[in-house]
Amino acid sequence: MQQNLDRFTATNADIKVEYTPITSAQYVRKVVAEFTGNNGPDALYCYDDSLASWVQAGYLQPLDGLPGVDEIYQGIYASNAQAMTFQGKRYGLPYYTDCQALIYNAAMLDKAGITTPPTTLDELEQQALKLKNAGVLQHPIGFAAQLSDAWAGWIWGLVYGSGGAMFTDNFTPSMATAQKVFDWVHKAATTSKIIDPAGLQLTPVPLDNAMMAGQYAFTIGSRYALRTYNDPAKSKQAGKMKLAAIPSIDGTTKGTVSSTRMYCLSAKTSVKDHAVRLLNYLGGPETARFWFMQRGLGFAFKEMAVDAEIKATLAKFAEPDVYTGLAENAKARNVLGAPWYSEFEAALQKSVQQLLTNQADGAAVAASLAETATSLAKKYS
Repeated sequence: MQQNLDRFTATNADIKVEYTPITSAQYVRKVVAEFTGNNGPDALYCYDDSLASWVQAGYLQPLDGLPGVDEIYQGIYASNAQAMTFQGKRYGLPYYTDCQALIYNAAMLDKAGITTPPTTLDELEQQALKLKNAGVLQHPIGFAAQLSDAWAGWIWGLVYGSGGAMFTDNFTPSMATAQKVFDWVHKAATTSKIIDPAGLQLTPVPLDNAMMAGQYAFTIGSRYALRTYNDPAKSKQAGKMKLAAIPSIDGTTKGTVSSTRMYCLSAKTSVKDHAVRLLNYLGGPETARFWFMQRGLGFAFKEMAVDAEIKATLAKFAEPDVYTGLAENAKARNVLGAPWYSEFEAALQKSVQQLLTNQADGAAVAASLAETATSLAKKYS
């Protein structure tokens, strides 16, 4: 990030940028504490998970009508534009985006005589059991299931991969498809025992390390992980890791779920003009290209998917058609605009832990989450 900021200040000598890095595990709490103490930044990162609550709290100001904003929104995927918009106003410019995918170790599957990745959840279970029974791995599936102040992307990915959503577009709970996914997770964790229970203590980075060490054959995760997973300098499984569509309940490809990390403008900045110039740089296609080339981060700009240099770089760690196909079929969580979303997410993660530890089945979790959402909606009404 500092390297990228240095590129900005080299051509904007009148602007001084002071950058404070904060780890993702502490980011939300620290930024909220800064704003609460009237010491918030002028420009900042924002998770799509946090946008609605931060707008409602008065931390952010809309970007509509500011220079460059319309041009950026015209060039990005609809799911990213939706994630950065709250109550009809635009609040963010894209930092990076990604969507959930099935990530699998093709070499491990080959050891068990499996030639293609699963297309249904039942098939995923059967392939994992085949690996387990062949002695390849005791727990072939790994998920990061430790509680977090971000989102549990893999569980949302499984729901959206089967064409479902946990809510209607007006934030009413709709758990029919989700319950089927919860049932599968519960069975896979407690009956088939193909999901590693150690995932309860894993956050995304330790899960990445486990995948690169060959501890799991399957996970659901962000596409950009393949950049590191297939890097010989960092991964023992380099060259073996591949992407596929998320297996669905009925075997048809339904899509996936996306996330959007964005740059936002403080509601109380005293240097708005300078901050807007910085946001336009950080949220534009030039910086999106920089992040993809440097770290493999997913991009929100549609034109980059057909760029020859981007495709050549992408082909070094993933199949370009699979990678871009996932983005084209991705949807933002349709509950992000609810001001109580972050509280619901915390409840969801606790409920998933109950599934994994056999404290509740799919029906109980679906009912509990629907009740939680209804209660939160009343609280915020």
